[in-house]
Amino acid sequence: MEIITKEINDEHILKLFSEHDDYMITFLGEDKVYYTRYGQHEHLERVWGAYVDGSLIGCVAYREKEAGVGEVKRLFLKKEYRGKGISKALIATVENYARVQGCHTLFLDTRITLEPAVTIYLAAGFEIVFRQGLYIQMEKKL
Repeated sequence: MEIITKEINDEHILKLFSEHDDYMITFLGEDKVYYTRYGQHEHLERVWGAYVDGSLIGCVAYREKEAGVGEVKRLFLKKEYRGKGISKALIATVENYARVQGCHTLFLDTRITLEPAVTIYLAAGFEIVFRQGLYIQMEKKL
């Protein structure tokens, strides 16, 4: 497995973002009305792709939320690659980048019902700092 920095508008990354969106819309069911598909409005600054044998199998993105606080965005792996430690490596990549950028905190938001994602984030040292219904915000001090 190899993690490579990619351009935000890379066609393969955009296709994976779309696959992520499709997964989320299906997963959310009736709550899909609260989900927004990827668009330039997210103002992503950096994205990394995870590759196995030259094929893009996952990604994670980053943006600055505010001075000293970075945000983890769009962590996604194709189903057949989950449970192999790749998400952990992608999160570590974002953490390292955020530290270099001078961040003292990483932030993300998700849904408590995305149990595998929440488990990965908790194992990576994130803590739930806010919850409203099924929506949660998590942070990790760097």
